Amino acid sequence: MRNVILVGSSGSIGSAIHNELKDEHVISYSRHTPSTYDNLHHYFDLSQPISIEEVEATFKHIETIDCLIYTPGSAYFDMLEDTPLHVIDEQYNIQVRNLIVFIQAALPRLKKSSHGRIVVISSVYGQIGASCESVYASMKGAQNTLVRSLAVEYASTNITINAVAPGAVKGKMTNLLSEEDIKVLLEELPQQRLIEPVEVAKLVNFVLSKESQSITGEVLNINGGWYTL
Repeated sequence: MRNVILVGSSGSIGSAIHNELKDEHVISYSRHTPSTYDNLHHYFDLSQPISIEEVEATFKHIETIDCLIYTPGSAYFDMLEDTPLHVIDEQYNIQVRNLIVFIQAALPRLKKSSHGRIVVISSVYGQIGASCESVYASMKGAQNTLVRSLAVEYASTNITINAVAPGAVKGKMTNLLSEEDIKVLLEELPQQRLIEPVEVAKLVNFVLSKESQSITGEVLNINGGWYTL
């Protein structure tokens, strides 16, 4: 049984990943939604800065971490000139700063694992950008760069570090769109369908496996052919 740190377990993708890993020893995190499963769960508001010490305290009882999965995301739609600075700060905290904090806190225990894994849920927009979502896309792009950099930095260890970049996923984020927006989006998608969260979870589960040891520093696209990079 692996020790898994799952950050953002209440989102559509995070919930699907938790279901895939429900038989592992999972420590999960959300802002205010309790865990669906009988596991140790903690609450953090990731839109605000958190400390390494706060994070370390949540898994001080275990010696080894096998997997760190970071899924939080918060969509924001607006022109850049109309985006308040506090929103930019919140996006930075959620997508970049607190991701780094979790990685820093987990690394000593990840190094003790025979197959340490870090998986970040990024976005297709981190690859190609997005009009009226420039802040969100920029933060996702920063995640991708962090993943590629750390993969080289820790290549001599047993830790692999990858990102999964979904396209349009059925769930909480796409539920924010109007019916007309969904219709326009589906017309743009080659498969003319939204991705099911379980599809992303299955890919993450493989990246967490021992058989994926040579996969590191990758941003794995899962977008139905929407964009191929």
